[in-house]
Amino acid sequence: MVCSHEAVKVIFSKPEILRKREANGLNIKRLEFVLTEKCNSRCAHCQGNHSPEREGVMKVEDGLNYLEETVSVTRLDSFMIFGGEAMLYPQSTIRLFQRAKELGIPEIELITNGSWGKNPEEARTLAFQLKEAGVTDVLISVDGFHLPYIPLDWPRNATTASVEAGIKRVSWNVAVLEGLDAPNEFDRQTRQIVKILEPSNLEVHFNKIWPQGRARHNLRNYFPKQPLGGACPEKETTLVRPNCISLDPAGWASICWNMAIGNTKEVPLSKLLTSYSWEKHPITKTLVEDGPLGLTDLPESEGFRFLEGEYIDKCHLCCELRRFMRKAYPEMYIKE
Repeated sequence: MVCSHEAVKVIFSKPEILRKREANGLNIKRLEFVLTEKCNSRCAHCQGNHSPEREGVMKVEDGLNYLEETVSVTRLDSFMIFGGEAMLYPQSTIRLFQRAKELGIPEIELITNGSWGKNPEEARTLAFQLKEAGVTDVLISVDGFHLPYIPLDWPRNATTASVEAGIKRVSWNVAVLEGLDAPNEFDRQTRQIVKILEPSNLEVHFNKIWPQGRARHNLRNYFPKQPLGGACPEKETTLVRPNCISLDPAGWASICWNMAIGNTKEVPLSKLLTSYSWEKHPITKTLVEDGPLGLTDLPESEGFRFLEGEYIDKCHLCCELRRFMRKAYPEMYIKE
């Protein structure tokens, strides 16, 4: 996956590669690495269940191969690394960013909790290394969920260092449960944090928490029930023509929550990308044609206890059904 800028242009100019992309419905524009599932916090809203006890770090060699294989079959608009907390392994993170820059990927992004800002001088060194490695965006997570684990001064130091280093876009990445003006304890604290951070004059990205992972268990009562019928909400860009692929330390190549198109330890990523077709797999075919409720008609779902009141939304139902059918389709629910 590693090649010179000129070589990338040559690869992209090959008509047979472009025809192959079109024939297989491949539309990957974004590549994401979950560099590690280890994190120095245990946020109540974490959809990945990441924590200090989690293991698993992507090998740099694997990451370099993923980058090279992906750019050999599609033009990437963006590349992102996150975790867990990717900056627990700063030199691995920076090495992968360097290669993405060499491959000519225009947008190179990092999501981090900013804990690497604990020491301002070390933060400045790392920020300049990130800039030199080609990072264009640093999104630093601050909200009422991170605060119990990450003192606010640490991400503030990280943002100051990133701005000083000249990184193009530095912004706050803020998770909200119901809304910034909601009265619940989490959003109320987040509102106070955002107010404190106003003098930084940085852009704020608000992200509505999705009921998966730890959030589904810890915050269940805050999520309003949604209808379970109908189509998958993002079937066109997630299932029919996926525009983003996410790689984790175990090699799973995911297109949706806990849903992989295969494992790179068994099949090269380039082959997974060029051979993907939603019609080939019973689960993706059913989701596209009938929505999550249609999964209850698959023979492998026999014995599943459908309890309508238990599910927050159709995504929750989809995950529970895929978890139930995991023995038959392990790639369709890759982690507990």
